[in-house]
Amino acid sequence: SLGFAGVLVLLNSQSVIPFFRNNSNLKKLHLPYYPLISFVRALNSKLSPPKPLEMIAADATRIPSDASKPKLLVFVLGETARAANYSALGYSKNDTNAYTKPFVVANKAAYFDALSCGTLTAVSVPCMFSHQPRVAYDDDINAQNAIDFLASTGVNVSWYGNNNGGCKGVCDRVPWLYFGKEFDDILITALKDQLSNYEDQPKDAIIVLHVLGSHGPTYYQRYPNEMKKFTPTCDTSDLAKCSRDEIINTYDNTILYTDYLISEFIAELEKNESFEGSLIYISDHGESLGENGIYLHGLPYIIAPDEQRHVPLMFYSKNADLMSRLKKGVSFSQDNIFHTLLGHFGVSSKYYDKNLDMFER
Repeated sequence: SLGFAGVLVLLNSQSVIPFFRNNSNLKKLHLPYYPLISFVRALNSKLSPPKPLEMIAADATRIPSDASKPKLLVFVLGETARAANYSALGYSKNDTNAYTKPFVVANKAAYFDALSCGTLTAVSVPCMFSHQPRVAYDDDINAQNAIDFLASTGVNVSWYGNNNGGCKGVCDRVPWLYFGKEFDDILITALKDQLSNYEDQPKDAIIVLHVLGSHGPTYYQRYPNEMKKFTPTCDTSDLAKCSRDEIINTYDNTILYTDYLISEFIAELEKNESFEGSLIYISDHGESLGENGIYLHGLPYIIAPDEQRHVPLMFYSKNADLMSRLKKGVSFSQDNIFHTLLGHFGVSSKYYDKNLDMFER
């Protein structure tokens, strides 16, 4: 019976998977599963209370910088963007990177295909900021992350989120603000406001901008009408009512909109004279758009298709020397994020591995 049900789900995945993604509350109606699993969870919470935070950043120190200006890093945390649909990485159906292309041509920015830590936000986000590599990552280990390391060594840290999934605990100990707006352009205003706050006393800083990005199946709700560049589109959450070409066009519009936002973030850094500005963009995980009948994301990593595991990674900097130090021809992953952040701000720690720093040759 389970096998037969599984076949039915696979044959109708274009309808079934988006339906349950949009109606996740239905799991609470499953009998007797939900009452039983809730009892087990409640029991576990009593028998195994949360572990205290491991203060692993205690040994972290900052190496004095001889730079003439303080560093500002804008870290754009993407959502559900897959590398396969980035024109900067060879995708040809739609030009999804039209807005950031001029920066790439000018050698101020570069794109890479990177591997994610997981296929869900709840796994990938805490994993990429953790000192643990993906193969050893254990979410039961409650330890300080890269954001904590930077804050503890004097870097100004701020986190602005428009992703309704939250920061998954990564930003719990630093100033953060959640917007919950329909579109991510609210983050442009947030960046401008934060930069104005830094004008009087600029010092090394990181501003994290967590976008809603391309989260489906309601792709059509992720961008304003003026960004509806690729048509025809799928303007419904019921993907079964749309052709695959319509679904892909709609998804590509979300990628293009994020690309527009990144170009606006870069524009703010370009005109700011108080900082040496840089930007990192990386998505948390990818997305399936009908390959082998699979849609959305969240499959176990070991069997997840490449579309769910390969994500775009982009770096921009006003510092030409930093761009030249960016490793070329190297495979990156979210394992690089922790070490790259520490290395960028000159943080020394036993947990820092320069071999995983994107800018250490």
